[in-house]
Amino acid sequence: MSETTETASSADVYRGEPSRRKLLEIARYFLFIGIVGFGGPLVHIAMMEADLVGENSREWADESTFMEGLAICNMLPGPASTQLGIFMGWLYAGNLGAIVAGFFFMLPTFVIVVFFSWLYFAYQELPSVVALFYGINPVVIGLIVGASWSMAQSAFAEGRADVEFQFGDETWSIDYLLVGLLAAAVVVTATIGMNPVVQFVVAGAIAVGIYRSGWVRQNWQRVSLWSIVGLLAGITFAIRDRLFALLGPATRRIIEASPLWGLLLAVWANPWVQLFAFMVYTGSFIYGGGLVLIPFIELYVVSEFGWMTGREFVDGIAIGQLSPGPVVMTTAFVGYKLMLDTYGLVTIAVVGALVAMVGAFGPSFAFIMGFFPYFANVRENDIVQSALVGVNAAVVGAILGATVTLAMESFVDPFTVLLAAVTCWLFVRGIHAAALILGGGGVGVAWFVLVV
Repeated sequence: MSETTETASSADVYRGEPSRRKLLEIARYFLFIGIVGFGGPLVHIAMMEADLVGENSREWADESTFMEGLAICNMLPGPASTQLGIFMGWLYAGNLGAIVAGFFFMLPTFVIVVFFSWLYFAYQELPSVVALFYGINPVVIGLIVGASWSMAQSAFAEGRADVEFQFGDETWSIDYLLVGLLAAAVVVTATIGMNPVVQFVVAGAIAVGIYRSGWVRQNWQRVSLWSIVGLLAGITFAIRDRLFALLGPATRRIIEASPLWGLLLAVWANPWVQLFAFMVYTGSFIYGGGLVLIPFIELYVVSEFGWMTGREFVDGIAIGQLSPGPVVMTTAFVGYKLMLDTYGLVTIAVVGALVAMVGAFGPSFAFIMGFFPYFANVRENDIVQSALVGVNAAVVGAILGATVTLAMESFVDPFTVLLAAVTCWLFVRGIHAAALILGGGGVGVAWFVLVV
């Protein structure tokens, strides 16, 4: 039996059969979670495990299958809890079940984000709204740093224990290599704005070279070939604009006169194509959780495309945090803003939000429905696991590096810096993000009115 046939048969083992009763049950359950699931991905995962797994539940899966699905969703790019919901729907009722589960899981958050996006862009120039986001902006920066603190602790724990120490009630295990990868990602993201995907690939390759040096020596010919290919691809991508300039005027004129070139330029000039393509790209590479969205959006949407300002993006993150769903739904805010600026119509802006959401979450559906058995096999590969250890550290560094850039717009005076620091401290100690955003907004309004 071929490998493809074996993988297809293993998919049949996981995938359930759809029925009207099952699809209605999936829709009701995930609409419920989408409405009441405040608290982030850990709450979503705990609810699904309690309600859908094992005895005294709906019994959609046994514990071992659920844990395998959770482990694979944590390995995949995209929001883990949303992908787990898609997986549970797929497990119970096949591809239709996956689509229904994902749609109803995301629907309440999408409606909330679109509603607040409308409020924000309709009234953002009002003094009261300016005062509100004066406090919310630094709170979001503090939340990102606080979340990165926890992510860094988990990332370092996956490596070697070069040194261990106690910090308050927490035990930190530090791998010097991972600290170096994290610090390097912070620097290159904050200074030169390197593509996050390139950073993740380089960090993964370095981790394999250090942790699996014996395997690298045994397979040096294959490793050398792929290293050369990867290096050439990276250099080509980095200097793509200069390469086109080096072709010479005659060659460039021939290329630019080509009908295919004109067609490509016309297609790419369409804002709908740009939005959808960018969101698919982002959704395919936001490995490590929803916050990895931040370096992608900051690099492209804010700095390169100019679709929104850094402060608007931070406000969009705040709106995403006020909903029960994943931070990745901030992409709907981006789509709303782009189409509102392009067409000036709220109805088209809502469609833009929908297109952005479909693009960003589409890869999650594809990963589960089309490739789950393949990822189940890859997850057991030691080389892949070693690479992911390095990637995890670079992910945290990229988030922090992008946050440095965003903080430069959010910190307008010493009070906002203090507010961010206090928020980070409270968030690390377990205060919910939504409460901190609402509280920060209130404090910001009071300070803005009385002092600023």
